[in-house]
Amino acid sequence: MTRLSFALLALALAPGTLQSQQSSFAVVPFEAQQSFGLDQETLSALGGGVAQILASELSLSPGGSAAPRSATAGAITSQSLSKTARIDAATAAKIGKLVGAKYVIMGNFVDYYGKFRLNVRVIDAQTGAIVKGFSNEDPKMQDRDQIYLITQTIAQKILQDLKLPPGPATTAAVPGAAVIAFSLGLKAEDAGNKAQAASLYERALQSAPDFPEAKESLARVKG
Repeated sequence: MTRLSFALLALALAPGTLQSQQSSFAVVPFEAQQSFGLDQETLSALGGGVAQILASELSLSPGGSAAPRSATAGAITSQSLSKTARIDAATAAKIGKLVGAKYVIMGNFVDYYGKFRLNVRVIDAQTGAIVKGFSNEDPKMQDRDQIYLITQTIAQKILQDLKLPPGPATTAAVPGAAVIAFSLGLKAEDAGNKAQAASLYERALQSAPDFPEAKESLARVKG
């Protein structure tokens, strides 16, 4: 059973769960800021990969669901943003309304020669107000090789702060190189290059055989 299937099943089985009680998320790609040590293509792809991992983690909660990447991407495109424009809280709120999300997750990251810092903001899609900000402040959890764990931890903090039940604990050991390969795979898939995407997802799985998002993505492009 895939993580998405598990999340939907958990939601269906949750006692007293109603559509109006669900809290849903739209996670937009994170912006690379003041980053050094990786090329620009990788940094750009990494923002999308981390966003997808975070969305997947949030969807594991019986009280949470995340808008599909395609829907979020379409909503972003509809805002006619320039390539250099940043998504602010007001624009994030518009994106959230377009995809029917209650909250929009946005932010940025800094990768300074392998020292990774993820800064996340939760936006109320109805008001555009910033609900809360999160970051991996612990200096023991700021290594690029810990990106997957960092993202999981922040997802758990978001759910806890919004008083949403956590999803099942995941123990996949995913190194930073696998996250980068997965992120580049998403970028290739978005560009319509399924063969290249499949190759990159397979590369991610070579170093992280239990990487759930890479498994699902590989199955999707091989369809």
